[in-house]
Amino acid sequence: MVGSGIVVEFPSGRPVVAGSSRGAPNRSVARMVRRLSGIGRADTCPEPDAPFPIRLRELAGVNDETVDCLAGLVRKGIVTPTSAARLAMRHADECSPRRPVGRPIATGAACYELKLAGDPFGQFALHLQGRSTWIVFAPARGLGYLAELSVSLRSQACLLIGSDAGRRITVRLLDPATWRRCIGDLSAGGARCGSRHVLLIGGLPCREPERSCALIEIEHAIRRGGNTVLISSNLRKAGNAGYPAPVPESARELMTMIELTFPGLIEADASIGGHAR
Repeated sequence: MVGSGIVVEFPSGRPVVAGSSRGAPNRSVARMVRRLSGIGRADTCPEPDAPFPIRLRELAGVNDETVDCLAGLVRKGIVTPTSAARLAMRHADECSPRRPVGRPIATGAACYELKLAGDPFGQFALHLQGRSTWIVFAPARGLGYLAELSVSLRSQACLLIGSDAGRRITVRLLDPATWRRCIGDLSAGGARCGSRHVLLIGGLPCREPERSCALIEIEHAIRRGGNTVLISSNLRKAGNAGYPAPVPESARELMTMIELTFPGLIEADASIGGHAR
């Protein structure tokens, strides 16, 4: 160790010491640093971070003698800078308060799973999954990536998004059968109304009147958009849906995901959990 010329390297991804689930926060890095130093108290230096392009204290967010001593150990050739950086971040994690396992981040907080196919700065398609609903968004030139997401045949509705001469956003709402017939024209650039983006939605309620209420609310949210025009819709809805009615939770979730994916396309009513502009 010290004076022996041996450099200690800790492989990336391997935990140093298993954390303790009870009592005070585990201080395995602090104990290791003391052992490597060969003394009972960490050895601080006037300029402990000199060998690093970034100070260990700034990297780890912890300013204590253990972090200072890690930089000193690098100067003495006992540990490598890479290991010191990993140990400093592990030390910061050990010093932070432990969070209860399995506890949600916040009551009622929404979580979404994102999948991306292609290049986000070029041709791409993305899939955003909520609790029960999902959306797929892609530029018209990125339709070839829909096969990688394996959802094009399971959609319940399609929004073809374009723009008119007045630079307003235009939307056509299509059922799955019509949407599948449009794929060829979209890919070839011959789509009607200048459609440039495709947004597929799925996970709507299967029963009536909940399904029709969700579809009606999507149409209303498009019409409420300040710069959005709903050109047409061929989505079938039950005649006795009875709008307004309690909006299904699936529609609330879809509103949020559409706003995240294409800001300004819709305006969700604040009364159903959206954010009115």
